[in-house]
Amino acid sequence: MIPERYAPYEKFVTLGAVNFTCEPGNKSANLEKIEASMREAAAQGINILAFPEEALTGCGGCTACREGAEHCDYHSDLAETVPGPSTERIASLARELDLYVAFGMVERDAEDPSVLYNASAFVGPDGIQGTYRKIHLGMLPWVTEGVTFEPGRSIPIFETRFGPVGVIICYDFWFNPEPTRILALKGARIILNTCASFDGPDKRDNMVAVTCTRAQENCVYTVSANQVAGSIHPESYAAGAVEEKRSGNFAGNSVIAGPDFPSFARPYAIAGATEQIISATVSFEKLHRWESIFPWRDWRASRLSETSEMIADEFKKLVHGP
Repeated sequence: MIPERYAPYEKFVTLGAVNFTCEPGNKSANLEKIEASMREAAAQGINILAFPEEALTGCGGCTACREGAEHCDYHSDLAETVPGPSTERIASLARELDLYVAFGMVERDAEDPSVLYNASAFVGPDGIQGTYRKIHLGMLPWVTEGVTFEPGRSIPIFETRFGPVGVIICYDFWFNPEPTRILALKGARIILNTCASFDGPDKRDNMVAVTCTRAQENCVYTVSANQVAGSIHPESYAAGAVEEKRSGNFAGNSVIAGPDFPSFARPYAIAGATEQIISATVSFEKLHRWESIFPWRDWRASRLSETSEMIADEFKKLVHGP
């Protein structure tokens, strides 16, 4: 039985994820590929589609960022405010196709042009809803995003006719379970993880396992959309050794997962190591069957409210270290 607060929304949704290869620094080419994938997804009946982290621009550092510069022309030239040219163009197509889309980009702060974010925009038939800005930023010598970008300061959810949707980015999802839990507590039943995860030993198994775990522990459907590019080179495992002229050694293996009552979460679709679109049609009635025996959101705000306060207090104590 679907809870009353979710009764106005549609009961089924077809989710999609794009294994996507970027052309680093070429927004025009990447935007055309995003639009082509949107059209194909709509033709397949997909309702909500996720692209990877920085799909619009390509991931990776530049010489200035690797050297710790305070300003970087490369990323500054790629950055856009939201709304902006790319989000408006994608929103126009989303309206035409009746499609919700999350995609990664470099966002410029509208109030302070010097501030950039690693962000994922969310747009749909009703227009541009906003962005999620990556919270946990990696640092040198492995990646440059902690030099290039400022961390996000909020965890928003976005409204759709299928219910609230949460968008998250890579490291915030894989190694930090708290943001996903907050999105679910705010009401999201779908979490879109826009990521750019490198390949490596057992990476596919890990991506599937974590995507399933986040789905089960929060009673939500999860989508991990990953970049895919390049072959494995030994030097790509060395600190900071990502070639500037390619997106990097990304793993692909996008995943759509969720609880499958009465079974626990399982992968509904898994991509391989090439560019492709995967999809799965899922049922909210089936999803909420878990809440009939484990209404964890309601418990958190009622009989477990004191426990919730205790957990929040414990986190607060640890903000500046044990």
